[in-house]
Amino acid sequence: MLAIYAWAVGFICTVWILYWTLKHVVPVRLVLRGALASDAYFLFDGSRLVKASRTGRQLLTATENGVKDWAGFHACFGSRFGKLPQISPDIATHKDAVLKSADGAILRLQAVGRYLRMTLVEADDDANCFAAHRLFLITKQMSQLHNMCHNLPYVIWQTTAEGGLIWQNQAYLSLRDDVGGHTAHSLFDLILSKDQTTVKNRQSLHLSFQKKTNWYDIISIWSQNVWTHSAVNINEIIKAETAQRNFVQTLGKTFAEMSIGLAVFDQNHRLVLFNPALIDLTSLGAGFLSERPILTHFFNQLRENRIIPEPRNSTAWCQQLKELVSRSNEGAYCATWMLPNGLTYRVRGRPHPNGALAFLFENISAEISLTRKFRTKLDGLGTIIQNLEPALIVFDSLGQIRLSNQAYAALWADTEAAATNVQGRSIIEVSRSWQATCQPTPVWGDLRDYAITLEGRDRWTALVTRESGDTLHCAISPLPDNGTMVCFQVSGTSQM
Repeated sequence: MLAIYAWAVGFICTVWILYWTLKHVVPVRLVLRGALASDAYFLFDGSRLVKASRTGRQLLTATENGVKDWAGFHACFGSRFGKLPQISPDIATHKDAVLKSADGAILRLQAVGRYLRMTLVEADDDANCFAAHRLFLITKQMSQLHNMCHNLPYVIWQTTAEGGLIWQNQAYLSLRDDVGGHTAHSLFDLILSKDQTTVKNRQSLHLSFQKKTNWYDIISIWSQNVWTHSAVNINEIIKAETAQRNFVQTLGKTFAEMSIGLAVFDQNHRLVLFNPALIDLTSLGAGFLSERPILTHFFNQLRENRIIPEPRNSTAWCQQLKELVSRSNEGAYCATWMLPNGLTYRVRGRPHPNGALAFLFENISAEISLTRKFRTKLDGLGTIIQNLEPALIVFDSLGQIRLSNQAYAALWADTEAAATNVQGRSIIEVSRSWQATCQPTPVWGDLRDYAITLEGRDRWTALVTRESGDTLHCAISPLPDNGTMVCFQVSGTSQM
């Protein structure tokens, strides 16, 4: 019984091995039968490359990453055989085909069982497939490079070491026609190095027919005993540089005429720009500033020249300088320097792109002096108003109290008006407190309307009687800023 089982198992294994051999090995051998050793053939199972001849392997390994599937095969031969499908053909529906290349080579596509055989046949039977294929690719690449260089919009040409023309592209020929005339030498008078290193030139070229001048940046490269030149039109760059130069000159003239001192430091905190006003304001010599001192050296020199408030000690000065730079980087530094010589400077620090800093020094001594004089005059006028005998109260254009004098406070001391005599209170509140201590009269309503009217206002007067029996003479006058002044005086005294 065991012998029968062993015989059955052996029989089954033999049948399976025979089936596998017939399915996988025999078709491959049949496909390869009759192939010459020099033939370039490839065998695909679907999109997978399963076998190739020695010549075929040489062709495939010549590619950058090698070939393992149909995509790599197409990358290798697609440029030579334009009709080669990008996707592996379906073996069930595929029909045998022959593809031809421009150089006469043939690529046969033949279905053999489950496999697809690709056979490359050169036009010359004696030609080496590998050499012929590489020659075709190199020739095509050279043709593409030539067409690309010839049709580039940039001017490209080659010359000998003596300057004789060897080759030029279409852009060069078009430029030559625009210049006018034909010459065996270059259109540009280039200065080339004797040691054959790369050279850059910038030259202009007058176009006779267009009646204009173009500017070009030219790069010359020495290679394989010839000079290769490329020229790029830079008219727009020249216009931009000219505009920038004019702008800088305008800024320079503006800075030179400024009364404000300007000092600009770069990202390394080194002085890169200053104007004449800075010299006058800081007493720093032009020679010192021209040496481009760093920021700390600049301010230390200001300290030595006593053009900066003297700190208590060196530690305080270092802290002050550190804070000055920090706040300037934030764009928040603005200080008033009271100098020992009696002058007053306003100093502002402003950040600029790429870490640069700009400092503005302005002499505001006259402004400070004028402000002080004006404040003194205001204080004097305030004292005069406070000491006037008539009771005065002034409202702004919105009808709010601006000021009142001592006589006003005394006149209304024992009334509700005393509580409303606060700067910023409205005329409505104040006038109602006056109205509460006086006999009925339309004066107060007219006064309220008058105070908030901006046009057609004239001085007017009125009499009102208080509950105590006193008669008040009221004079209402417009002020230049649309404010209103009300003057009270008890009848019987000299009137305003």
